[in-house]
Amino acid sequence: MTGAAMRLGALAGLALLATTASTSVSSQMIDIIYLDEANFGFNDNSAAAPPPGNPGQTLGEQRRAVLERAVDIWTTRLDSNAVVRLEVSFDDLGCGERTTLGQAGSKGIAWDFPGAPETATNFPTSLAAALRGFPFAEFSAEMQAEFNFRIDQEDCADGIEAFWYGLDPEIPPALGTASFLVLAVHEIGHALGFQSLTDRDDFSFFGERPDRMSRFLFSTQLNRSWREMSSAERQASSTSGQALVFTGANANLRAAERLLPPSVLRVQSGSVEFEAFMHGFAPFLDPGGLAAPLVLADAPGPGPGPDDPWHRTLACQPLTNAAEAAGAAVLVKRGECTFASKWQNVFDAGAAAVVIVDNRPAGEDGNIARDSAMALDRNLPIPLWSVSEATGEQLLAFLPAESAELGFRSDRPARGTNQGFTNLQASTENQGSNVSHFADSMFPRSVMNPSLINSAFAGDVDFVPDLLIDLGWAGNEDKLAEFSGNWFNPSRSGEGCQLTMEEGQEIPVLTCYLYRDGEPFWLIGNGVYLGDRFEFNEMTITAGADYGSDFDRNDVERSPWGRIVMDVIDCNNARFELLPEGQGLSAYTSQMTRIVPTDCNERAVNQINRARAGNYFVEGADGEGIQLAREADGSTWIMTWYTYLDGEQVWMIATGRRLGSQIIFEDTVVTQGGQWGTAFDPADIQRIPFGTITINLDTDTCNDIRVEFDSILPQFEPIERDMTRIIPRKC
Repeated sequence: MTGAAMRLGALAGLALLATTASTSVSSQMIDIIYLDEANFGFNDNSAAAPPPGNPGQTLGEQRRAVLERAVDIWTTRLDSNAVVRLEVSFDDLGCGERTTLGQAGSKGIAWDFPGAPETATNFPTSLAAALRGFPFAEFSAEMQAEFNFRIDQEDCADGIEAFWYGLDPEIPPALGTASFLVLAVHEIGHALGFQSLTDRDDFSFFGERPDRMSRFLFSTQLNRSWREMSSAERQASSTSGQALVFTGANANLRAAERLLPPSVLRVQSGSVEFEAFMHGFAPFLDPGGLAAPLVLADAPGPGPGPDDPWHRTLACQPLTNAAEAAGAAVLVKRGECTFASKWQNVFDAGAAAVVIVDNRPAGEDGNIARDSAMALDRNLPIPLWSVSEATGEQLLAFLPAESAELGFRSDRPARGTNQGFTNLQASTENQGSNVSHFADSMFPRSVMNPSLINSAFAGDVDFVPDLLIDLGWAGNEDKLAEFSGNWFNPSRSGEGCQLTMEEGQEIPVLTCYLYRDGEPFWLIGNGVYLGDRFEFNEMTITAGADYGSDFDRNDVERSPWGRIVMDVIDCNNARFELLPEGQGLSAYTSQMTRIVPTDCNERAVNQINRARAGNYFVEGADGEGIQLAREADGSTWIMTWYTYLDGEQVWMIATGRRLGSQIIFEDTVVTQGGQWGTAFDPADIQRIPFGTITINLDTDTCNDIRVEFDSILPQFEPIERDMTRIIPRKC
């Protein structure tokens, strides 16, 4: 039978159905279908104070905003040949010792459909629709997700009083809440195909056909894949701990970049080593670790008495030994106040890291000297680690330590891996696992671990998109132009960055317009896209030339400036890390959004034509030029003119509209007055009208333009320039 499908009832029972074609007409990748009745769930009209970053005025509006952001996060990273429908609702998923916050999955199974990468294999209908190019007419949707309405109504889960509907990536969930965004991203990950389609009772394959995921499930203990095992062996391997791995090449390549080996704390020049635990809150240390003195906190407040070696070490008040703590890793005893308070007080003292000593023996419920078990209501830019109670007692003998290291065991594999492959959750405590999660043992944690990552969430879906690509989903290679355009931080209006994708979306070019001591400057650099971020490792700054007829390319002085990393949340939101080197400037980060938002939930085939967007310069006179972006609405063009005046950099920026073969920018401005980094104040920015810039498009090619600069400022003479694209492209 070809093109067949089975229906999955609430992720369990099955019924055989015939398959008929359904034409896909939507430009979207995921069509959200809200099933809730009026004034309930996603349609709840109860007034609610907007949480950070969420503009919704009612509970239903806030829930929909979060769910749609989760969809944007996924559709930014994946592509599809058709619309895939997602039914969502709030339902009663119960309360109790193991409360279910949400559940999701495919609504059916399909096999031998057009476009299937292998025959006689069960695929989730979500992936099958994406591959074959049209949804399933016999289903109301290809995937489904349900969320527990009781979480917002009663004390239903230990430590959770309500969902957190905030969308600001820099503000963590309030204490006692659970991030609905993380939950929604997690559940949609299941619905897209991170789901083992085997019988939950006996681990047999439905219809005696293996499922797609079983191609990549492998037991290092039995040395064979799930497809080579009996049902009994599959069931046994589902509780075999780290022996069960996922072998997909894309997921494991990305995991190797991210996952870290066991963490340690070393003293006495590394000769004494203690087990330590890096917790699941950014910033994470890179593999090189952190070297710093190790000192004991000293602060007033409640705690052990003066005869106790831990006297005054709780850090529940500002530290009195701030001079000693500055630049050091500070050892703090657990107890009496929140972890967040300790973290804050140590940070305020200028410390480089905080290490919390547990006050509960290993194995006791609530001990923190293991995987993350902390509740924090803030983000702070210093690492937070912990050690066991016994380790803390031993460390007292080495304090103060002039040199200590928070580092990693280079002789151990990354946590959550086995033989270079990522572990799936195969807990030896369960009687049978559906293995549809990454193992809780990995670190940093994955959004697809079984337990919730309840911290500020900036769209980090780690290597889960790569797993879905291993299963068959298309990546976003054909829609990278969705990132092109102008980015700014609304709280820092007057500075920003402009990104264009050159050479068929393969080469990202970034320019940033910034300030130092009131004077404008600009940077330019090529970069690389790495799946979850853009890295621009050779940003260049220039100087020395003059404007107009006095411009001489030989006057241009180029020097390396540093790096910029653009960490992607979705196609409209990203975190920019500006990392100057040797400039006398401190690094800072800025949460930016696109000036003109785009629809992340749009397939590559429906992206607007950006053939004219890009970087242009006068051939043979490089060193200045314009960057032209066509924004997502298709009608807005933003142009930035990077040039010089009296040997110093200057830039102009304008928004324009295309009229026939011309793009006219009548509101071009020159700016000045800003400061760098944390000293920036948008009120300082002076916007000075420059005049009009007109771009004349060559109708025979998309690589050449003629630009007319007609300034009202006497220092900028009227000029015309024939320009060509820095990297020519096929039109």
